[in-house]
Formats: sequence, C-alpha cells, structure tokens
Amino acid sequence: MLPGLPDPCFTGTLTVPAAFCGPLAPPDRLATALALAVLTGNRCGHDPAAPRWFEPPPQHAARPKILLQLQARVRAYFDDPKVLPSLNAANGSPRQQRSERREACLDLLGALVHYLDLATLRVGIPQADGSIHGLSLAFLAEKAGLGRRRAERAGRDLRRAGLVTVYPHPQKTGDGRYRSQPAIRGVPEALFQVFGLHKWLQHERDKAVKRRRRHQRRQDTAATAADQGRRALNLDAARQRAETAAPAAPTAAAADTARRDTAHAALGALLGQLRGRPPA
Repeated sequence: MLPGLPDPCFTGTLTVPAAFCGPLAPPDRLATALALAVLTGNRCGHDPAAPRWFEPPPQHAARPKILLQLQARVRAYFDDPKVLPSLNAANGSPRQQRSERREACLDLLGALVHYLDLATLRVGIPQADGSIHGLSLAFLAEKAGLGRRRAERAGRDLRRAGLVTVYPHPQKTGDGRYRSQPAIRGVPEALFQVFGLHKWLQHERDKAVKRRRRHQRRQDTAATAADQGRRALNLDAARQRAETAAPAAPTAAAADTARRDTAHAALGALLGQLRGRPPA
C-alpha cells in the first residue's frame, strides 16, 4: 500500500481505494430518464408493445363501416412498415421509421378518417350548401391524443407520403384582405385500394352522393314552401293595411235600401203635388 492512501478494498477483480467503497450512489435524473426511455420508448409515453390507437369521441354517432375498416387495417403499418413504403420513407432516412413516429402518424390518420366525408373524400363538417368546413390541426391533434409538435410532424409525414392532401382555404374579408381558415384535407382513393376497400368505397360513395342529393331536394322543397308562406303572409298583411286606411265601402243591402228610400221620397212628393198640397 502506498503511504498517504487509504486501505484498498476489493470488489471482484478490481481493487479500488476504500474511500470509493460502500453503497453505490443513487442514479441521477438523466440516467433515470434514459432507463425509462429504453423501457417505454420516450417521454411521450409510447410503449412499442402496446401502441395507443385513435378512439372516436363517445358522443359521436356511429361512422360508416368502411371507415372503421380502414382505421383498423392501416394499423398493420405499425408492425409491418412495408405495407405503406411511402410513409416509411417520409422522413428521408434509409432507416425504418421509429415506432413512436409510426404510432403518431396512425393516430392522426385515424382522426382524419373519422371525420372523412365519403361523398367528397374531404375531411371536415359538410355544410348545407354542399361545401366542407375544414378542421384545424389543433382540433385533430386533440382528438388523436397528440401534442401539437407530434401532430405537426405526423402531418408532414402523411403529406410527404401522399396519404393526405391539403388545400389552403383563405376567406376574403369585407376590406379586401384574406383571413386564414382551417385547411381542407383530403384522403386519396389509393389508400382504400391498398387495403382492398376500393370497390366497397365506390359503392359507399354512390350511396353518399344519393343521400346528399335527396337531402338537398328536401331542403329546396322546404325553402320553396317557406317562401310561399312568407308571400301569402305579406299579401294578407298588405290587404289588412289597405282595408284599415280606406273608408268602408257600402254594402249591397245598404245601397238597395238607400235607393228604395229615395224612390219613396220622390213618389211621396209627386203625390203631394197632385193633391194640391206643397211638398213637405
């Protein structure tokens, strides 16, 4: 032993100074975070063994079965990225897309499919005039259970992979400027074709278009009936105003009575003259 050094202790095959012996110090926060990342994926709570899928809001009405089938079948990409090679290569890396990124893309895609309009294959809320009201990325991220940054990265991957198209939708204001509105997103028919749903899609789209036409005809009929009712009310109101403003016209019975009274008076005056008496 060298002078001035504490007695050594033996730990297996290594000899270390006694000052370093004793219980090991607890791991620091970084080591703990790294251990958790190895076990559970990363700080987003992702677990490769139990991925989280998009869940529709409980208060929503049931969606068409073909959309539920598409949501279920695209999940095959999580275990086999070769199912959608364009999405696997969307990040520009030759390496396979990380599992947490695959999960985020599928969650956002599930939300997009949930709000998909079959007649137009656009994502949004159909309006009475046949247009589509787009949904913001913040809204879709919330429904998909994603943070804003993860949703943005997933959206870029889906666009680069050709799985989602984005149509900007600015709105012109009264002063000639344009106000930003949520973009209109669309899902291509090819995505249905990849999972063997193309013929089913054509059938469902035809049904959706017919439903929309029937709904539009009902709306047009109701609007026409409402216009007719408003016109009838306006005519009745105008007639009431005219009768209130003008003097009341004599009835036919009153006119006959007046003519008889006049004739009787004239006949009485004539008889008085014949009798030699002056008329009263």
